[in-house]
Amino acid sequence: MKMRFKVFIKIIWLASFVVLATACNKFVVENVNYSQQIESVLIPDENGTVHDVRHGITFNVEPFEKQEFGEDESIEIKEVRLIRNAQGYYFITANQFKNVYVMEPGKSELRLMNKIKISEERLNAPAFNLRDSKVQLIKTDTDEIITLNENGLQENNEEEQS
Repeated sequence: MKMRFKVFIKIIWLASFVVLATACNKFVVENVNYSQQIESVLIPDENGTVHDVRHGITFNVEPFEKQEFGEDESIEIKEVRLIRNAQGYYFITANQFKNVYVMEPGKSELRLMNKIKISEERLNAPAFNLRDSKVQLIKTDTDEIITLNENGLQENNEEEQS
């Protein structure tokens, strides 16, 4: 009988510990703004890896090259444009891309959230801007401003373009 009682006490103690440990893991800070106010312009190294020391991210651009150019090795990425919105999504594009890639950060990965088609023609000198918590892609060769969010293209107000 004493043995059963000791086992019962150990089970109660263990269950209490698990409940308390689980309750401690529910600590949450809300209303976090992940946005980068200024885009990062990153230059790939010889292995295709870019390092953004200021914002603490490193990744390889070769998967983006394959998405944009297929197996055509004659086009290479010389600069990657990167900005992060308030919700924490990364927006990535480069010269000669037709798309902006919206990437969701995960555990040691960037997962494609959305691929936003910007143009039938390849982009020439794109740039990102964050204005009023909205990501803007600026086609610097035409001065066209395209407002984006993680779901796609947004309508521009004339005020935003002036």
